[in-house]
Amino acid sequence: MSFFEWDESLDVCVDGMNAQHKNLISLMDALYNKNLACVPKQELLDGLANLLQYVLKHFKDEEDYMASISFVGLETHKKLHQNLLTDLSMFVDKFKNSNAQQLSSEFIMFLKFWLSTHIRGIDTKYGMV
Repeated sequence: MSFFEWDESLDVCVDGMNAQHKNLISLMDALYNKNLACVPKQELLDGLANLLQYVLKHFKDEEDYMASISFVGLETHKKLHQNLLTDLSMFVDKFKNSNAQQLSSEFIMFLKFWLSTHIRGIDTKYGMV
C-alpha cells in the first residue's frame, strides 16, 4: 500500500531536489508500510532514525542550493526547516519513550501533511527563480 506518491504537483523544477523529495517519499512510504505490518518497535525506530538523518541531509542540501542562487527567502526557509525538525524530533522522542508499538495516526498524517504542503507551498518558490 502506498502512503504517498510523487506527482507533477511536487515538481520544484530542480532535478536534485526532486530526486531528494522522491527519496523522502520512499522513506516515509517504507515507514508507513512497516507500521501497517506491525513490525517490532525497533524496526520502526530504525526507520525513523533513517528518515531523520535523511531529512537533515536534505534540508542542508536544499539550503545550500538556495544560497547558491541567492534565494531571497532563504532565512525564512531555514526557520521553517528548523520548526519541522523540532516537530519531527518531538514525535520521534514521544514514540521512543512510550509503550506504543505502532506509530500514531497523528504522526502519519503529520508526515503526509508536512511533505505535501511544504513542497507544494514553500519549496516550489525556489524553483521559480
